Amino acid sequence: MYSATAFLIFCAACTVLAFVRHPIYGFYFYLASTYVFPPARWWSYMLGDETRWSLMAAGVTVLAVLLHRGKLQPKPVWLASVPAIVFATYAAWMWIQFPWALDPNVHFRGSLQYAKYLVAFWFVYRIVDTKERVRDVLLAHMLGCTLLGIFAYVMGRQGDRLDGVGGPGMDEANTLGMYFATGAIVGLGLLLTQAGWRRWLSLGCIAIIMNGLVLTNTRGAFLGLVAGGLVMALFKAKTHRRRFWVLAVVGLLGVASIVDQKFIDRMSTIENVTSETEADTSAEGRFVLLEAQVQMFVDYPMGTGHRGTELLSRHYLDKKWLSWSGHGARASHNTFMTTLVEQGIPGAVLFVWLTLWTLLAMLRLRRLEVHLGANLTTLAVAIVSALAAIFVAGNTADFLLAEVQFWLFATLVSILRFAAMGSTGERPVASGAMPRQSLT
Repeated sequence: MYSATAFLIFCAACTVLAFVRHPIYGFYFYLASTYVFPPARWWSYMLGDETRWSLMAAGVTVLAVLLHRGKLQPKPVWLASVPAIVFATYAAWMWIQFPWALDPNVHFRGSLQYAKYLVAFWFVYRIVDTKERVRDVLLAHMLGCTLLGIFAYVMGRQGDRLDGVGGPGMDEANTLGMYFATGAIVGLGLLLTQAGWRRWLSLGCIAIIMNGLVLTNTRGAFLGLVAGGLVMALFKAKTHRRRFWVLAVVGLLGVASIVDQKFIDRMSTIENVTSETEADTSAEGRFVLLEAQVQMFVDYPMGTGHRGTELLSRHYLDKKWLSWSGHGARASHNTFMTTLVEQGIPGAVLFVWLTLWTLLAMLRLRRLEVHLGANLTTLAVAIVSALAAIFVAGNTADFLLAEVQFWLFATLVSILRFAAMGSTGERPVASGAMPRQSLT
């Protein structure tokens, strides 16, 4: 009862503050509906099982953005950035695919979900109107991952895996582990750039998040974390170099103290299939699936529609590689191959375009430090590092509809806008109401 009451009070307060102060409070409501996800909690019966919390929160956030549009920092139209163009084109292509989608009902749900995330990209882009809002969005994401870490600790592993902790899209170990990896990397960025209570809060949150990552026992998330850490090491602001390496050493010692034998065994072994129950998680099974997906793409070059791999798997794979003791199907375990099979050539082109843009943005950040300042540069690098973690982890799982990447791209585009303003002599006001005219 206390949890349900606290959730309701938080959501009500965020709704009021979104309309009275700033739409970012609507985003906090939205994140609460995502990370808490009441239907997955034991107290959900008190709130009504049919309540669409994320839809309600998204509506509040959209209305708050529209209400405050005259007070938010002027920015180019949201479709002026490459990520927005890619996401919008991808969403449009999914709707175009309807006539030949293998399962129209499944494809409709996937298209609707992608369109919802496109709206989330838009309102995060509009919300991040000052440098302080960059910090606030990243802090909120870190706190959400910390909450998931607490849920993971309370639930514990069921066997060798941690499933059923998060809500839809985060209810299996691979995706949950990826979210933990992005939360830890963002937390590191905040730890490097913030002072006072935010620094100490970030330190505590990272410890909880890393414990959750260990509990998920996912190799892809671990590799993603390593990749994100390497990007941070290479591209962080020079001012934070010494602090980064001190924290890196402390972090390694901390991780060594929380890993268990199951985690070590999982990270250091690559299984071969000895039974049908192992086929879904083995490395050998994933290579077999990849070969099958290449053939699916050859047969359906313009895409199969949403969940195409799962729908076609029984026709392209031997029964021993299918889930549910050979009587079910096999979902994709690679984000790019998901795109290639489901959206065909157009989807693959858009995926590569976005990846190349992200790499170029990463390289640009080194040159933009003079305009952004050390703290904002390191936060931008933390975002790029989190995106790198998603990309690397996505080679072992399907993260096409992982919503966190939409939030991160929207925030990164906003930071690059701040850099452009700095290069032309413009400076956004730190807080409060903002005029529409550029400030000099």
